[in-house]
Amino acid sequence: MLKAIIILHRYLGVCVGLIMTIWCLSGFVMMYQGYPDTSSTEQEASQQKLDFSGCCDTEMIGGADSAPASSFRIEMRADEPVVEVRGGDNAGIFSLRSGARVEPLDRAHVATAIDRFMAANGIEGDIVTLEEIEVDQWTVYMWRRAAPLWKATLNDRAGTYLYVSGASGKVVQDANRQERIVAWLGAIPHWLYPQLLRQNQPLWYQTVIWLTVLGIFLTGTGLLVGIVRLRGRSGRWFPYRRPVWLWHHMIGVFAGLLVLTWTASGLLTMAPWGLLQSEPSTPRSQVAGAMSWEEARLAIEAARRADIPDLLSLKSAPLAGQPYLIANTRDGSAIRIGPDGPSTLSLPDLQAQFEAHGLSVETLSVLRKEDGYYYGHKRDVELPVIRIVLNDPDRTRVYLHPETGEILRFVSATTKRYRWLENGFHNFDWPILRQRPVWDIVVILLLLGVTGVCATGTWMAYKRVGQDFKRARKAVAKRSKISGGGRA
Repeated sequence: MLKAIIILHRYLGVCVGLIMTIWCLSGFVMMYQGYPDTSSTEQEASQQKLDFSGCCDTEMIGGADSAPASSFRIEMRADEPVVEVRGGDNAGIFSLRSGARVEPLDRAHVATAIDRFMAANGIEGDIVTLEEIEVDQWTVYMWRRAAPLWKATLNDRAGTYLYVSGASGKVVQDANRQERIVAWLGAIPHWLYPQLLRQNQPLWYQTVIWLTVLGIFLTGTGLLVGIVRLRGRSGRWFPYRRPVWLWHHMIGVFAGLLVLTWTASGLLTMAPWGLLQSEPSTPRSQVAGAMSWEEARLAIEAARRADIPDLLSLKSAPLAGQPYLIANTRDGSAIRIGPDGPSTLSLPDLQAQFEAHGLSVETLSVLRKEDGYYYGHKRDVELPVIRIVLNDPDRTRVYLHPETGEILRFVSATTKRYRWLENGFHNFDWPILRQRPVWDIVVILLLLGVTGVCATGTWMAYKRVGQDFKRARKAVAKRSKISGGGRA
């Protein structure tokens, strides 16, 4: 039985071991740079000030008065105020001047959007090429929802590509030369993100899951063999004499469990087969509640009357069944808007509002430093925030912006499980190690050990399988020679 496991471990090590080694090496890069993306700050820098002149008959927004208002956002698109409705039967982008569904932007308007983005974000250069595309390497995860896509190649020093959604008119992706090179060393091999595979989401999803399952099996069998052979027949600990075999055995015994936890937690990032998932005792939609289109229109009218300086956008943000909008301005501030105009947020009113909505509050407090579920790690988070712990079986946590009431983070029982079993083990995201450079030093040292296990194992498997094939060829050649001589 042990011999069969060793042979299986050896042959899996040639292919799966190589992939795991690549995952480890790319993990060093992923510590400091992920996949290229465009931040909301970059997008907002180039947004036009919201101009309600020439509009708006708010009756054209949404559906019937009593119908629940879907999530929506109001902003400018090519000098025209539009509302983007997400979800529901009337999903889409509509003009607030005509009420009609907007058509995709033409080349001239796309070029204008690119020029505005470049000026706002300090990108110096010109558009060399501008073409409509379906998908490429840098848009594989969003090409369907951003279609039709336009790609602009710039002649700036950074060698930037910009991608504009013809539907929304926004730059949805920017990737300069350095980001693209680093992505090929980090995110693309780590996430198995080559375009040919990733653009087919179901195939990519299953490929990642089953390769990870094989990686778990490979690691588990390696641990079993390593422990069984920890002491040889001679009585020596770590009985292997060849250097690579000795180092693989020694590192594997001590770091094998770490390899296993990293691989298993990597599998959890894909949320396969509903692992760790459960129905929340209080869904996020229940905390937010719903507002009708009539209430939404009243809030929009209130925002127009408030005449907010440098207003960029309005977005729906109901809370505990009460209708609210969030107005975002050029200077980065956000204002809460209710049906009667700008609205302030107080803790007693908030608790009463939750209780009236049927949500029992266990604790409500202002959080001024990070906790186990609201933290930044590799990015900053907004502090202070209002933390609400609900009195439900999950002890659901809701983190709210202290001025707008926007839900910044929602932590259900499923989120808690993933936070510790996936984030904790895969990103080594533990409170005691969160401070940098402590986290960097610990993770680099551990990742070196894990890489050593995978790399030496792959090399051993490659050499041993090569020897097996040589022996097999010699055996076949010998039999053929004997058989041929016998017939003669």
